Amino acid sequence: MYTTLRMLHVVFSIYLAGSVTFSVLVLGPRLKRLGPTIQGPVMSAIMPVMIALNATSFIVIMATGIPMTFMARNSSLGDLFTTGWGLDIVIGIIATIAAAIVGFGLIVPTGMRQGKLGASIAGRAPTPEEGQQLQGLSAKLEKLTRINFTLVTIALATMVIARYL
Repeated sequence: MYTTLRMLHVVFSIYLAGSVTFSVLVLGPRLKRLGPTIQGPVMSAIMPVMIALNATSFIVIMATGIPMTFMARNSSLGDLFTTGWGLDIVIGIIATIAAAIVGFGLIVPTGMRQGKLGASIAGRAPTPEEGQQLQGLSAKLEKLTRINFTLVTIALATMVIARYL
């Protein structure tokens, strides 16, 4: 049972971390250079799929990680705050939950607002106010995705390190 949970945990963690890394380091910067006329339609096409896959991955990661934590310590979490392994796991859980909050609670709604605004001005030049709103949302999304990338990297690193503590 533990081996199956671990395999699912690792596979979905790799996907989620890879998805975030690719989006932040490769896809986002390249689309930004191509401009809003390309960036908007591409992001509108891929985001619904990515949101669903990332949400599913997060659920699987949490649904496997929590039981694995209990199994690793024979259902006793008394050393969670007193050992290197326990502190590492706590940091990883906090980073994972924070990444989910930033990703699903801040990035997704901001992206949806940006998408709606972009769709409302399709085929015409944006007004100065709309242009300013789009620019503000874009800057906010860029900042949030960097924060999310950092949180996912911390979560992934702590889980890898915990294996050896």
